[in-house]
Amino acid sequence: MLPLPGYRVVRLLAELKAAARGFTWESAVWAESGRRRSPYRALVLFGLSARTRDALLADMCRRFFRVFPDAAALAAWRPAQDGGFAAGEARGIVRPGQLPVIASMADALTAGVPRERDGLLRIHGVGEKIAECVLAYGWGEEALPLDAHGVRVLSRVFGLGDRERTPAPLREGLKWVYHSQIKRFAALSIAMVDIHEILRLHGQLCCSRTPQCRRCPVSGCQSRRQPADEPASVELDPTIWDDWRELLYEPDAV
Repeated sequence: MLPLPGYRVVRLLAELKAAARGFTWESAVWAESGRRRSPYRALVLFGLSARTRDALLADMCRRFFRVFPDAAALAAWRPAQDGGFAAGEARGIVRPGQLPVIASMADALTAGVPRERDGLLRIHGVGEKIAECVLAYGWGEEALPLDAHGVRVLSRVFGLGDRERTPAPLREGLKWVYHSQIKRFAALSIAMVDIHEILRLHGQLCCSRTPQCRRCPVSGCQSRRQPADEPASVELDPTIWDDWRELLYEPDAV
């Protein structure tokens, strides 16, 4: 675990959430429609997300779910001996390097989508971040995915060195802060999964590879290159994540 300053983490998240006024975070989405979520679809979508842009991922998963709409359909599938898809209808949906991941999912799904972290981690290609995604988005469990966007934001704001920019210790550090500051997070209506979304959205829109510091609402950033405009603001499309969020619902609910 990487120790993080609790009060500064809370302030950072409060500033970023306020700047994204009007955006609906995962905890609110789950409260409204979590009963419609498909753990199977969450597993497939996040399992195929590695090194895939959101727009391409959404299109890939739409085509995949037309062939394998539910866990039973994928569990019944078996790859050909050469590792390719046996059914010509599904050939070419995913990249060749993702075929072992799909095959491992098919094997695991004979017993259903795991609801515990260890079970998810036994699936080929599923690491800590994907497991946390499935727990949070598929099962509604308390979990904290942390992607490259979140790591980049934390690294810049807190001036972390190269050795401190490892997702796992940062994730555990954030979890510790969340539990130690639980009352403050509750007052801000920030659930654990929302921490990931707040950091990810800021990393996409403002704190990208080329940071837009003049639009950044974060105070006390140790890597700020330019002073912020007054008031600092980030243009936000509230539907920015709708394409992949909609794919997480059961087929008859989309």
